[in-house]
Amino acid sequence: MNNFLNITVILLFTSVLFFYSFFAINNSFEEFKTEDSQEIVIDEVVGQLLSLVAIPIYETLYPLPLIYYCVLAFLLFRLFDIWKPYPISYVDNNVKGSLGIMLDDIFASVYSIVILSVIFFFLGG
Repeated sequence: MNNFLNITVILLFTSVLFFYSFFAINNSFEEFKTEDSQEIVIDEVVGQLLSLVAIPIYETLYPLPLIYYCVLAFLLFRLFDIWKPYPISYVDNNVKGSLGIMLDDIFASVYSIVILSVIFFFLGG
C-alpha cells in the first residue's frame, strides 16, 4: 500500500479500522461468551498494519527490498504478541474490554517498530 497510497491515507485507514474495532469487539462479547476470543482477529490486523506503516522509516535507515521489511515486521509483531513482554503482559492481564484487547497488539506493534528501527539503524543508518 505504501507504493500506491500516501502515508497519511494509510494512517487514516488504520485509525478508522482501530476505532471501528472497538465497536466490533464490544458486539462480539455476547456472541463468543469470552473476554478475548480467538475468533477476534481485527486487533491482530490493526497491530500488523501499524508495524507495516513504519516501512518508510526502515527504508531510509537501510535500503532493502520491500519483502524483507514486511517479513521482519510480521515476525517481530507475532513474536511480541505471543511472548508479551512487559508492559504488554500488564495490559493483557489488567485492562479489560475492547481497549485491553486492542492495546496489547498496539504495544506489540510499537515494540516491533522500535526493534526494527534499531536493527536497521545499526546495519546502515
